[in-house]
Amino acid sequence: MKKTIMIIIITVLPFFVQAQVKNDHKFALAQSYEQVGDYDSATKLYEELYLSDPSNTQLISSLYRVYLQKKNYAAAVNVLEERIKREPDDITAYGMLGSAYYLMGNEEKAFESWDKPFYSGKVNPLFYRIIGEYAIERRAFEKAIELYEKGKEVSNDKILYAYDLIQLYSITMQFEKAAQECCFILSTDPSQLQTVQLRILENINRPGALDATLKVIEDCADKNIISFSYLLARLYTEKKSFDKAYETHLYIDERQLSKGRDLYQFAQQMFAEKEYKLSSEVFKKITDRYPDSPIISQAELGYARSLEASLLGEYEKTLPLWKPYFPLKKFQSEETEKVLNAFSVVTNLYKHSEPAYESILRTANIKFYLLNDYEDARRLLNIIINEAPLSKNSGEAYLELGNIALIEGNLDESEKDYSAVLDLKNASTDEKNEAVYQLAKVNLYQVKFDEARKMISKVLTDLKDNSANDALELSLLLNPDMSDSSNLMIFAQAEFLVEQRRFDEAAIDYKKLVENQQAFILQAISEIRYSEMMIAVDNYPEAISVLEGISSEGGKNIYADKAVYLLGKIHQFGLKNYGKAQEFYQKLLADYPKSIYNDDAREQLLLLQNKPGT
Repeated sequence: MKKTIMIIIITVLPFFVQAQVKNDHKFALAQSYEQVGDYDSATKLYEELYLSDPSNTQLISSLYRVYLQKKNYAAAVNVLEERIKREPDDITAYGMLGSAYYLMGNEEKAFESWDKPFYSGKVNPLFYRIIGEYAIERRAFEKAIELYEKGKEVSNDKILYAYDLIQLYSITMQFEKAAQECCFILSTDPSQLQTVQLRILENINRPGALDATLKVIEDCADKNIISFSYLLARLYTEKKSFDKAYETHLYIDERQLSKGRDLYQFAQQMFAEKEYKLSSEVFKKITDRYPDSPIISQAELGYARSLEASLLGEYEKTLPLWKPYFPLKKFQSEETEKVLNAFSVVTNLYKHSEPAYESILRTANIKFYLLNDYEDARRLLNIIINEAPLSKNSGEAYLELGNIALIEGNLDESEKDYSAVLDLKNASTDEKNEAVYQLAKVNLYQVKFDEARKMISKVLTDLKDNSANDALELSLLLNPDMSDSSNLMIFAQAEFLVEQRRFDEAAIDYKKLVENQQAFILQAISEIRYSEMMIAVDNYPEAISVLEGISSEGGKNIYADKAVYLLGKIHQFGLKNYGKAQEFYQKLLADYPKSIYNDDAREQLLLLQNKPGT
């Protein structure tokens, strides 16, 4: 008997294997047809395979896909109903069946199919998520919400369903309900704060989301659960309700016994938001409340920096920043001494520390730029490089020393200071690039043209913003094929005078080159520079005359767009002729659509159009 069975197996098995291999090849071919979008050929092969093996779930899923692609929903329904008759516990079959009915437009039958697995009392809670995903796929969001709500009721892992509901409520703009689920999660498991916060912030910029969410969180927040306070603080910050955010952070700091650490993070955030008055208040609160805090020196520095930022904001308002060049004048403010005193506190309390050296650097910059006290600024900067050459502030200290030497006309000293930056291991890439660029200019002023060319070639691809444009311009001027050395010497002298803010003297040299027909490209740039010198000394009629001449040349002059732009600036800020300014900005946008000045021109046009009386 056993021998007979073995013979039968040996005889039949090869045919079975061959048939299986053939079916596998056919299935792979059907998949390839489906992948390239040949659904007719794929359907034919899947149907042949299905007839030979109607219980194969992989084939049923494949037929479901291609029937849906061909919009043959009735065929999909037939296959799935047959499957459910044979296997009434196949949850995915109900999901696909409901999906097919939904696409047919029969919502009633779709919902009936999705509900049917749950008619019996004992159902795996995960089935609600499986069916819910089919409902979401068909954008039947309200039905999906109903399924997830029921799943949450019966599941032991209610948080899982709460997250699903947050997503669905957000999609359907039911932000109050989404926030209620957030409250449920945090009340159940406060450690979920980061995830909950992330979910909220994903939708916070949608219309009405922030106000609706904040109201619900305020109502449901449990003060005994600190996660709610963190979430509220973040939402208040998003709403720009900074005073409420501050109050909440004060509570957090007290509860967490963090000795100002939470307040410090908030103060830094307010500094980044440019809320300098509030950031200084928060930093001051830390220093007053926690004098023994491990972050006390950073808080003292933060306080001083906040005062400084406010002061610099006021200083900037006094500067004619619309001008390419302008004189440096001493800035008079009652707040200056307050800022200097704040930095002095850090310097004296935390000697030989990074906060102290940063305070010295910032004090030096105030002395240099705001008070024009070059001597005291130099003294302070030398303290940094002599006492702490490895400080992270030493690179900037050398750069500022070089800038002071340059404005005073001391090229040898400026060259030494800029070169020192290149020898600093801790200098940043930006600082080193800036030093090389400055050295290129110093070499130009020293009439070392070959050295200047070498320097400028090193930084052309690394400098950013205006420095990159200036470097490209300088590279063009230094091209020996573009400029002769005698005229370049005159130009270099003029540029050096500009560095020293000696604008009237520089204008004389630029005008020489403008009148020299053999100066070629130097003539063009000298003409625009001459107009900029006239702007610097408030000689607007002369500047306008020159700029109108440049702009009239159109595409023949590479500075024509800049000339039109500067004409707009002069009329807007210098002469207060707002109508004329708008004309020039509109001309710039129309005639030079690729100009680098267009973004600002659009911004200025918008401001002028909204300005009363224009």
